[in-house]
Amino acid sequence: MGSSEELRETLVAMERQIDRLRTDNAHATLLIDALEALLCEEEGEHFAGVFGALRDVFAFSQAVVLAERETGGGDLECVAAEPAALCDTLWTVGRFFRKVLDGRVAATFDNSGFEEWQTHPGGGLSSEQPALYLPMRVRNRRGVMILLRRQGEAGFDRSHVSLARKFALLASHAFAARYAHQSEVESQRLRSLMQRLEDTQAALAHRVNHDQLTNLPNRSCIEDTAQRILSDPGNGETLALAFIDLDDFKQVNDAYSHLMGDALLQAVARRIRANVRETDIVGRISGDEFVILFRGFQDAADLWRMAERLKAQLGLPYLIDGLELQATASIGIALHPEHGVDYDTLRRNADTAMYKAKSATKGSVACFDEEMGRAARARVLLERRLHRAVRKGEFRCAFQPKIDLATMRPVGFEALVRWVDGDGRVHQPGAFIDAAGEFGILNRIAEFVIEDVVDQMSFLDTHFGMGTHFSVNVSARQTADAGFMESLIARLGAAKQPDRFVVEVTEDAFVSGTFQSRTLPRLKDLGVSVSIDDFGTGYSSLATLADVTADELKVDRSFISGIHQRPRSQSILRMIESLAGALGMTVVAEGVETGEELDYLLGASSIRLAQGFHFSRPLFPAQLVSEGRLHQPLAAVASGLSLPGDQGRLVAAR
Repeated sequence: MGSSEELRETLVAMERQIDRLRTDNAHATLLIDALEALLCEEEGEHFAGVFGALRDVFAFSQAVVLAERETGGGDLECVAAEPAALCDTLWTVGRFFRKVLDGRVAATFDNSGFEEWQTHPGGGLSSEQPALYLPMRVRNRRGVMILLRRQGEAGFDRSHVSLARKFALLASHAFAARYAHQSEVESQRLRSLMQRLEDTQAALAHRVNHDQLTNLPNRSCIEDTAQRILSDPGNGETLALAFIDLDDFKQVNDAYSHLMGDALLQAVARRIRANVRETDIVGRISGDEFVILFRGFQDAADLWRMAERLKAQLGLPYLIDGLELQATASIGIALHPEHGVDYDTLRRNADTAMYKAKSATKGSVACFDEEMGRAARARVLLERRLHRAVRKGEFRCAFQPKIDLATMRPVGFEALVRWVDGDGRVHQPGAFIDAAGEFGILNRIAEFVIEDVVDQMSFLDTHFGMGTHFSVNVSARQTADAGFMESLIARLGAAKQPDRFVVEVTEDAFVSGTFQSRTLPRLKDLGVSVSIDDFGTGYSSLATLADVTADELKVDRSFISGIHQRPRSQSILRMIESLAGALGMTVVAEGVETGEELDYLLGASSIRLAQGFHFSRPLFPAQLVSEGRLHQPLAAVASGLSLPGDQGRLVAAR
């Protein structure tokens, strides 16, 4: 009898497996049909065949295909849609669409928080519809396909996201193959031209003064030419030096290859040369840096118009080897003689103006002024002081308690770095963290944080017990740095109780998959917990959260602030709580600052861990004990009563 039951169960399992295989095969067939329809015709009513094939896979009610405009500009235009009334409408491109355009597939329950939906053209669509976003190429333009279900219907699940990734990847490869031939013809022409030049004696002389990659004048040639022109004070023509730097060029080399990066530099050089006058001198001085010596312009306004026009042209997409790359350039300008009478001074000041433009808005133009000069000198001073601070170990941790709302007692502490300089002044992270990253010393500062946490554990244990845990923050850039993560794992492993550590990372750390596949298992082996920090500020949907392996989820303050008065935030928080609970994650409310926010969490949510200024600002260990707020009775903290010195502490912390 038993063997008969086992046989029956085996047959049922086999039938289920066969059904799954049939479903997978049917989906694969439908995706291929959709891909064939897409490659035959890409726009307008011909997308109907694509929609028809995909509808059987994804069960959507409406669909929109958006593409970059052929005339340029920052918006996307609707080239196909069901309903057709949405065709030719324009959609704003925000941070979310940029991620999809760069190749990300995403599923969302609610789109109201995205900039794109706050200004979308309507047409019967609602930001509260579940949506699936696919990167899509329309001819030689990047685009986005949005599949939407009706409001109130179930959202797209992980299987839909997986199928969408496969379809988007197949489409990308198909289009790359389609346009590769055009790029190959152009590449052969350039190689032939270079070969002919190298076969002549004139080419040898030319190479002495020109950059071999872009064929522009090189650093020494530009310097000699500029000095010769500047040394002739009698010609009276107007002169200015522009310093151009490509934004995030390293990402092209890292994401594709150095060959692709070289091709982009060549395209940029051609575009610069094509958009200045014959009298202007263009050169490449290093890497992704170019200079232009503008000559004979009418006035500063005329120069500014030329620079703005060049900036706009450099920001248009580049089609290289079948791939469309987006690049921008920051431009700094120094005028002669106001900002320097020799080449070195003009180049240095134009370089300073370029960094000012880049720090304000990448892909912008700035003209040098004395304030920039003072800022540049201050930056040099800050770099020198930070390097000295690293040598002397001037970094310490302030600790912000993580509170158990059931007892109003701390169960953990988040370690936040402070720079205490030689004069005893305490500098907040905002004053030096970004600069430390640029100066290449951020990882060393992170090592100080780990060391200080280990040193302070016994003191804090004496006053708050040995059951507390300690959180340290690791940036997404650091999680991608294999050397740093090796060092971090080694330091945590050397600690006496590594299982009391929590590594806080943002959602972006999980985007590449390297952190989750390689680093996370090693942290788990040590007993170290992982927390997703600032959840909700990135663009991961609740559906894709299921793909992330973490122990804790910290809801960003933007959701907690005024939550007692914001029904939409309350709904989102409930969804986060539900999904996190199903995935076994502990939820922490960040940035609790008022009694009303705390009362809502206590009365209307299942969240039982929180941190924020309502309980305590980040404090040094001795202050945590001496100020005593963490030892106040439950009623005093929960009711939001103002404690002695509380207001002053909040102002100082900000």
